[in-house]
Amino acid sequence: MASITDCVVEGLKYPFNDVKKVLGFGVLLALMSALSTFIGLKSFDVFREILNIMENTNVTLASRIPLSQLPGADINLIIGLSVVSLIVTLFILGYQYDLIKFSIDKKQDLPGFGDILGMFLNGIQYFLVIVAYNIIPLIILIGGIMLVGDSSIFPVVTLISILLFIIAYFIQIMALNNMIAHDNIKKAFDLREIMDNISNLGWGKYIGIILFTILVYMIIMAAAGFILSIISVLFAATINNQAVVISFVIAIIEGLFVDSYMSVFFNRVCGSIYRESIK
Repeated sequence: MASITDCVVEGLKYPFNDVKKVLGFGVLLALMSALSTFIGLKSFDVFREILNIMENTNVTLASRIPLSQLPGADINLIIGLSVVSLIVTLFILGYQYDLIKFSIDKKQDLPGFGDILGMFLNGIQYFLVIVAYNIIPLIILIGGIMLVGDSSIFPVVTLISILLFIIAYFIQIMALNNMIAHDNIKKAFDLREIMDNISNLGWGKYIGIILFTILVYMIIMAAAGFILSIISVLFAATINNQAVVISFVIAIIEGLFVDSYMSVFFNRVCGSIYRESIK
């Protein structure tokens, strides 16, 4: 049985088996980063415009602003781009599905992009499982904000929801693996089989691999963030008053090179965890 470090080291090396496919995946992530950046900037502009309208009309609630005064074109643009972002996200999740499948099958090459429809449908399944496992802690958190937001027990409700998110995350990883291994979404909710797989590996090793992988992930992302911040400063020194352009360039670079590598690495390790649990 492979050790914790063996799984992580193998995951770190795996993206270099086919750099072209990693960069192909990076195009999707770069597109997602660019869309997220644009939506964020545009949302800030809309929010600022709504605040200006509220100040000029003495309206205390945004919901009371007449629709005719709202920046309708910008809001429609944000909604449209959000839909596009969701579609791109499903393709990204579909490729992650394939990455985990290749890891479970111990394939050394990376998945291709030939089956676009299959990737999209797999992404939907991946997305539904994530939603299903996080819906209860999300409901508790939102319900806590709405019902006891001003109460002294709100921190307790928040803590409970955070703990449930953490528990759901650890179970969700094996659930996704179980679904992908059997190519059946019902297997994502076969809790007995999921718990048996974790027990076969050992709860200590299972949690240890995930935590160690997350630690390595955070270290690499921190280093990449530092490098990207230097690049931002260099761009700022050569391009005056172009903060938006710089934001887009950095978002594209991060998605194309950093996010693609880290996603391939992380999903490779996730598949390795399942492979070790069924030995």
